[in-house]
Amino acid sequence: CNYHGTCTERQCGCDLSENDGYPLYTGIHCEFSRPCLQLVGDGDDRWNILPIEKIDYEFTSWNAYGRGVYKYAWGGNVTIPEDDALLLTYSGSRWFGSYYEGANQKGRDDWLHYAKEYHAFWDEVYKENTQYVSNPTDRSEPIAVDFFTIGRRGAKYGPLGELVPLREPVGTGYFECPPLGMLIGDFVSEILEKEGVS
Repeated sequence: CNYHGTCTERQCGCDLSENDGYPLYTGIHCEFSRPCLQLVGDGDDRWNILPIEKIDYEFTSWNAYGRGVYKYAWGGNVTIPEDDALLLTYSGSRWFGSYYEGANQKGRDDWLHYAKEYHAFWDEVYKENTQYVSNPTDRSEPIAVDFFTIGRRGAKYGPLGELVPLREPVGTGYFECPPLGMLIGDFVSEILEKEGVS
């Protein structure tokens, strides 16, 4: 458990914070630090970590490849239909910002099944519904990672399409974690309430 938890019956239980009781690490081997709960992009776009459930005071977020999944909340120059969702998921080598039609109409069980079976290649997240992509990274969060919008597509532009930087100069990253993004307590409750998780 990377000295960040306790192994019981070959499963890691990550250490909890003495301050708020939430896990200090995530991942099947407690290999990642606690994720930022809200990302802020350079376009002032806000993305909240996507919760799955809250049992007592334990908060569980949807994970892909051991990393938290973020849902677009507001701000920036983004317009999406009310029933759809724009999610930021890790693919094993890159972060993808993809539209999911009708996502806000799906129930908890649908999302739990999808999260359990999620696979970036088989789910074809790099195809038409993906609008944003990061540089390759193995970081646990999309902080300080360059992002691109996907422009024209076709053989001329490679497997992901034409990559247009979201921020110039390249190498300066796009997202940051505001101080509020690391606070748990009331902020988690607010996210859970907005997502209809109790």
